[in-house]
Amino acid sequence: MKSKLLLFSITLFFMTGAFAQKKDFKSDVDTRLKPWTNLDFYNDPSNFQFAIVSDRNGGMRRGVFEQGVEKLNLVMPEFVLCVGDLISGYTTDTALIAKQWDEVNQIILGLKMPFFYLPGNHDITNKVMEKEWEKRYGKRYYSFNYKNVLFIILDSNDDDDYNLTRTQTDFVLNALKGNEGVRWTYILMHHPIWTYDTGGRFPEIQEALKNRKHTVIAGHEHRYHHEEINNANYYILATTGAGSALLGEPFGQFDHISWITMSDNGPVMANLKLDGILPHDIANERTRAMAEPLISNSKLKHLMLCNPGAKFTNGTLYLSFTNPSETDMVLNLNFFHHHQLAIETPGGDISIPAGGEKQVEIAFKSAKPLDYNQIDLICTEWEIKYDGYENRKFVLQGKSQFAVQPTKTEFITKNINSFLDKAEIDFASPFNNLTTVYSANKTSVKPYAQPVQIEDNTTFSFQIKNNKNEMSSNEIREFRKIGYLEPVNVANTESGLKYASFEGNWEILPDFSNLNPLKEGIVTDIAVADIAPREDHWALVYNGFIKIEEDNLYIFRVIADDAARFYIGGELVTDEKTKIKGENVGAVALKKGFHPIRIEYLEKEGNQRLRCYVKNREQDDWKFMESGWFWCEK
Repeated sequence: MKSKLLLFSITLFFMTGAFAQKKDFKSDVDTRLKPWTNLDFYNDPSNFQFAIVSDRNGGMRRGVFEQGVEKLNLVMPEFVLCVGDLISGYTTDTALIAKQWDEVNQIILGLKMPFFYLPGNHDITNKVMEKEWEKRYGKRYYSFNYKNVLFIILDSNDDDDYNLTRTQTDFVLNALKGNEGVRWTYILMHHPIWTYDTGGRFPEIQEALKNRKHTVIAGHEHRYHHEEINNANYYILATTGAGSALLGEPFGQFDHISWITMSDNGPVMANLKLDGILPHDIANERTRAMAEPLISNSKLKHLMLCNPGAKFTNGTLYLSFTNPSETDMVLNLNFFHHHQLAIETPGGDISIPAGGEKQVEIAFKSAKPLDYNQIDLICTEWEIKYDGYENRKFVLQGKSQFAVQPTKTEFITKNINSFLDKAEIDFASPFNNLTTVYSANKTSVKPYAQPVQIEDNTTFSFQIKNNKNEMSSNEIREFRKIGYLEPVNVANTESGLKYASFEGNWEILPDFSNLNPLKEGIVTDIAVADIAPREDHWALVYNGFIKIEEDNLYIFRVIADDAARFYIGGELVTDEKTKIKGENVGAVALKKGFHPIRIEYLEKEGNQRLRCYVKNREQDDWKFMESGWFWCEK
């Protein structure tokens, strides 16, 4: 009897469902054959559609986000999510913060459906902006359940260099435990922290997600990307008005709204360009593998060799292209007429074979010797693409200019000028059809063929030549052998650094010995925005110690907006003058124990940021110097 009742209930359920799908449909067609395919309408009440807008700020292009809101009101999702960076931020001026939020909220209020906020680094840049967020929106991270679908909204600004604190990580784990029976889970955040070193925190969340259906979505990079991780879709969205070169779909650079339909079988995602509709995987690992080489080659890696002497008579421009893809590339170069130089331009298309390299030579000369500072730029239009009609969307075009002067190379691979016992100096020129020569400590010039081993202070001079005796400029680097710095005795330490703040309109770091601080105190980290005395035109000095756990060479990197100096034991380790290939880096050998440090920081205008990193070997990854590194005397 029970089995008959169960069978009846199941039959009634499906009949009721089928009836519910067709009850609103009426027609005068009464023939057995029908002029339609079926009547299985997609109107299950448990299904729904929602939209996601991406970054508005970080080089905002006015009017684009507004256009996105207008389009959302035309397609009418049930609600709208975002991935942050709604305002320009990077200020502690509460009046300006209010003005920026008022501006974007005026646009958002035009939506006819609910909008869910999520903080990006432009929305929460510092503690002041964090408090302003909480005044307006309450929570920085939260969750909600809609039609048995769990949404978890994260604040990836919640720790230094974009991470999750332990507290927020536990919140996510608890939200997952409290919603075990949901049919799908969405994790949204601003930064794609699955690509970052989060100290194991996000991997904890990924482990908890393993046995449930889920999707992870972020923004921040202004470039669309789709990949699968642990059988789940992970997305980095492009832009809805933020800064973008807008190179197009295959390059992941376009303005869009992500449109998601939650169906019985899971989400169906499409990307609505503000002028079209794109599939969910429009830019993915395959397209990125084809896009990256084009983008890299569009920088026109070049080398210019010129005749010896103070004045120019002849030279050669070398362009180097690499094609790691499985498809041939095609390059076309069009050099403009130059009224001072005769240029031997290459004609027609230039093929760059799949998996290969190509070096292009452009010779030029003048009718008479010319002063270098009086020669006009060499200008070219170029196009680089993949061969074949099926790859027609993978194409980049542009214009480039080249100054007529010998190139100063940066091909020495060692980025640190200090070493302990011995060092190996390698010169990796991508122009392998040319000759490299070098001298060490002003010895005679000799051909370079393999890395040079050194055990003492050495100054190298490298230069590239061709068979026409044309040369690059000298690349000169000094490498010095260093000894260990001894630790100091410190009693009664506590975590943190002592700081002093100053105000003044300086263009370069001032001499702090002649200044009186406006405020002093102790902080546990170097988040300068948290103790900023005002928005612009100020400086900080940190004093304290770092605790070294083992004797070793320590390599430091400092990133500062606008400027910083980093001292250990009174020795300057990094500042603007120690830059190597654009990075503020330096090395010092430290014995185990406490070593005194001093960090000087200058804020002129704009962003307020100071970050210090450390590693022991050049091939290692940088480690962010968190609060556990810094100590001061009580």
